[in-house]
Amino acid sequence: MVSQIKVNEIIKQSGSSISIGESGDTINLAGSAYAEAGTNTPRFLATVSSSQSLSDNSTTKIAFNTESIDSDSAYDTSSYRFTVPSDKAGVYYIYVKPDVAADSATDLRILRIYIYLNGSEYSPATYELDARDNYLKGGAFMAGSLMNLSVGDYVEAYVNFDTSSGSGSAVTTSYSVFGGYKLI
Repeated sequence: MVSQIKVNEIIKQSGSSISIGESGDTINLAGSAYAEAGTNTPRFLATVSSSQSLSDNSTTKIAFNTESIDSDSAYDTSSYRFTVPSDKAGVYYIYVKPDVAADSATDLRILRIYIYLNGSEYSPATYELDARDNYLKGGAFMAGSLMNLSVGDYVEAYVNFDTSSGSGSAVTTSYSVFGGYKLI
């Protein structure tokens, strides 16, 4: 015997979800059915407030100390890291794009950009440059990775410049960003 329930609206009585059927049931939806889009949260985007000088061929954490976006208050501007909040474990896309500059336009030879997970190198990107690659400001030099993160995991951004002359380099403020979001 088949039963029908005809209603205009279903509203939850308590809690935050409504269940239809049981585990293993097949649910058929006739007509036009839709689900509201979820949000890719938590999400964060951080920038640098001033240029950061770097030593030649030295891996250094980038001081992303200004939040542009921080949906879950999970980015720390003093330690320059994003920490996965409670109940937010999952797959994230994390990326870093430092705006790089060397003392001389033809001085920068190797640029390494790193994403660190829990204090250890996780996802590096290496760019080998020559004298023709002399305009780096705002270039598309970045590292990005899909990461399966657990509650309490943290990610940070690092950079290493190796110059031919041993002269100084810097991360500048113009286009430097560090960000990420949980995939839905």
